[in-house]
Order: sequence, then structure tokens, then C-alpha cells
Amino acid sequence: MFVGGWLRIIMMTSTLVLALFIGLVYPAYFVLTHKKTNNQIKIDERFKLADYKRTIFIFWTTTILILINSFYDQGLDLNLYPVFNIVGIVLSVLVILFILFQLKQLVVTYETAPAVRERLGEVYDYLPKTKIELNWFILLSISAGICEEIIFRVFLFSVLVQDAGLIVAFVLTNITFALTHIGSGKQNLLSSFILGLLFTSIYYFTNNIWIVVVLHTAIDINAGVLGYRIKLAGADSVAKNLNIID
Repeated sequence: MFVGGWLRIIMMTSTLVLALFIGLVYPAYFVLTHKKTNNQIKIDERFKLADYKRTIFIFWTTTILILINSFYDQGLDLNLYPVFNIVGIVLSVLVILFILFQLKQLVVTYETAPAVRERLGEVYDYLPKTKIELNWFILLSISAGICEEIIFRVFLFSVLVQDAGLIVAFVLTNITFALTHIGSGKQNLLSSFILGLLFTSIYYFTNNIWIVVVLHTAIDINAGVLGYRIKLAGADSVAKNLNIID
């Protein structure tokens, strides 16, 4: 009994430490490094691929720590099992319709490329421009969809709900989420916060994190494909101009 009590205290402490790490250290890393990362990418495009790989490593390392911690801390119930209720089914259909709508928006031509490029803003510099970058970005998007939802929605949100209440959990979780996306530009912090609120709301009302995982992944992949196709449209236009000149 005595040993079990101490083990329980240790595991509760590890959960608190992990929550503090994700709530403070994790976003601080992105805030402190995003300028250097963006500048290096502008100077040398090859750095982008290295950053994709490093970010994937950070995502999965943090997620594995959460899963290991949850295995030992039985008091923290991580809801990773898909649950389907009426709200969940309706939202699943809406997510599928949204993905189909996104697919129709992926057509980029020489004429539409500038407008799409402007809409993406600063995040365009981070998006893939080559086939190998696109492949790694898709892997990054899948990792972000799975890992970020486990990190922020399943773990941090759940811990904050238990210890600080629902409203505080909604706000703090998504402030943290937004800060980790500061690399896409400070002007996108608010949109990242709102998107995080949407993800958290879907998870809270459906009790199904996998709906959010699919939506999150689809949004990220869509951005990556757009970035690649904008670059491709520009390359095609140059080739056409050269043919005309010849």
C-alpha cells in the first residue's frame, strides 16, 4: 500500500512535469527559434527539409513520452478510442465534405498562382517546392495531425480540464497551440488560436479525437500541395515563355 501510494504520487508528478513542459518549454522553443529557422530557409532552401525532419522527430518524441506516461499514470485517462455519437457522425460527414471542397481548390494555374500565393502569406516560404519536399511535408502533416492532437487536445486539454476547469483549458490549450505555429507569421497567431478552438470544440463535443486528426491532417496537406503547385505553375510559365522566345 505504501509503495503503491508513492508510485501514484510519482506518476502524478510526472504528468504535471510533462504538462508544464508542453505548456511552457514546448511553445518557447518554437517562439525562440522561428526567426532563425525562417531566415535560414530564405538563405538556403535545403534547410527546409532538415527542419521538416527535425519537427517530425520533436512531434513523435513528445507524443511517445505522453503515451508512456499515460501507461503508468492510470489516473489520467487519455481518450484515444474512436467514439461515434450523432454529433460525431454529423461532423464526420462535414469533415469529408470539407476535404472534397479542398480538393477542388487545389487547381493552381499561372493566372491564379499570384492570388493563391498572397493568400498563403509568410507560410508560403515554409511550404514544399520540390517533389521530395512535398513527400516529407505530407509525412510532416500526418505527424502534425496525429501528434499535435494527442499533445494538445488529448493530453494538455485533459490535464487542464481536471486541474483548472473547462474555460481555462480551452483558452490555455489553444494559446499554446497558436504559439507553436508562430513560424507561419505573427499575423497568423489569431487564426491558429481560432482553429485550435475549433479542433478542441470538435473533440470536446464528439469525444472522438480522430475526427480532428483527419481534419487537421487534411488542412496541412492542402497547404503543402498548394505551395508545391504554385511553384510548379511558375516553372511551367517560365518554360512556356522560353518556348515562345525560341
